[in-house]
Amino acid sequence: MIRPRLYRFRFLLGAVALVAGTSFADPLPTPDTAPALSFGPGKTPSACDRGDLSVMTYNVAGLPWPLAKKGPGALRLIATRLAGMRAERCAPHVVVLQEAFSREAKAIGTRAGYPFIVEGPYLRTGTAPEGVERNWMLGETAGTPIDSGLMVLSDLPVLDVRRAAFPEGACAGYDCLAAKGVVLVTLQLPDNRKVMVATTHFNSRGASKAPVARTFDAYRREADFLAGFITANRGKDMPLIVAGDFNRGQRPGRTAVLQTAMARLAGAPQDDALRTYMTGERQPVLPAADAGTIVRRARDMQFAIAGERVRLTPVGADIPFGTEADGSMLSDHIGYTIRYRYSES
Repeated sequence: MIRPRLYRFRFLLGAVALVAGTSFADPLPTPDTAPALSFGPGKTPSACDRGDLSVMTYNVAGLPWPLAKKGPGALRLIATRLAGMRAERCAPHVVVLQEAFSREAKAIGTRAGYPFIVEGPYLRTGTAPEGVERNWMLGETAGTPIDSGLMVLSDLPVLDVRRAAFPEGACAGYDCLAAKGVVLVTLQLPDNRKVMVATTHFNSRGASKAPVARTFDAYRREADFLAGFITANRGKDMPLIVAGDFNRGQRPGRTAVLQTAMARLAGAPQDDALRTYMTGERQPVLPAADAGTIVRRARDMQFAIAGERVRLTPVGADIPFGTEADGSMLSDHIGYTIRYRYSES
């Protein structure tokens, strides 16, 4: 018989590993230099060009006390900087956040002045498919005491919201304690144009503490669910941005799975938007070390999916939340913006 006190202790350990473990498993490499930010100190000339649509993705590591490593001050500074950018008409039209678990993290959008704020799923339902192993010691049978940590902040009117947690079986290890999944919004652009933006946070690998084979199976199930959910809720003529923390890394298996999911949405293979922009003809004006770190880690990514008659082309990028002037960071991830051109054929 399991003693309740022992169960609660193991459950707490699982929650700690869930919300903090991803960072421990995959530390952010320290850049060779401490380049200036695209906004703030060393602001680039392109920082206030938002294009037809600008989308920032940022895992803010908004962990609740006592698990937070940065403290609420870092989260408040993120909100303050975004508010300053909005005051100068430099802020991205849309910000998608991951790991916005704490009260301070969830307040970023309000403090930054975004008029439309959408949270992701709060609960995973159902049962694991037959044959999917579940380990209570890793929290896989304990439900979802923590929400998804996903948020969408928008200056553009939100016309529709669809959200879903990944189903039972599409998670492994301590990641099962959070309702990770997807939130999909339809946004109104000027001139009666529309665009869809989705954000997600996929299962970690080492931090989940589950066997690698099971974390890969969960990753595959998540990618399949994401593609199916978006396909079921999207018109073919609607352009789409899928952005978030994909926890892909330089792992061939995960790379192939994610490529298959994006190709299923786009009808053709897709590269992430930052890599597309950096390898294009125009010379990017970006902090090189931070940009290289984003691409090398291959976790924080954006994919631009064209509609039947509409294309979204990456034409610019900024890194408002990278390495600070003193070499520190506000999160263990880098927050970056892609500016897109909306073109109709």
